[in-house]
Amino acid sequence: YKRQGISIAKETLEPLIGEAADPELYKKISEMVEAYDGILGTHDLIVHNYGPNKSMASIHAEVPRDADIEESHEIIDRIEREAARELGIFLVIHMDPIEVRDEEVLKSKQELEEVLQSIDERLNMHDFRMVKGKRQINLIFDLVVPFDYDKKGQEELLDKVIRMMQEKDRRYQFVITVDQG
Repeated sequence: YKRQGISIAKETLEPLIGEAADPELYKKISEMVEAYDGILGTHDLIVHNYGPNKSMASIHAEVPRDADIEESHEIIDRIEREAARELGIFLVIHMDPIEVRDEEVLKSKQELEEVLQSIDERLNMHDFRMVKGKRQINLIFDLVVPFDYDKKGQEELLDKVIRMMQEKDRRYQFVITVDQG
């Protein structure tokens, strides 16, 4: 009886507190958002299921930093409406402006991507920004690290990334947010 009670409680509570969504839904949402002109990429997708036809999701959509904000907003509104109509979910899209023209920023971003891939091809990053000063260049980004990196592994990874990037330019300083996923 105890096992049945736990099973019933679980079935009752999961829709209330949210349960994992079908992995196929994650793919559909990402592909839908990225298919629109004006959207350069996506990350940080979160989906919550609260029962049949009661799903909410949020995603970050990368747009060119120099794009017209009203045009980008219109695109995002259109995607949110399409997600409700086509997928039956309430989608909230956060707009992340990214640099697409500044050669120095693009070069540093490329260097970072190459360093990450040389360390572990599963590593990824997003929300890359650069703040240039006379004596230092701050590189700010989120680093996506696989779940098998424990706290010590993450610290060693950060040290290695910083060391390898500073070999490319000693002025680099870092503000890194680690996302596990």
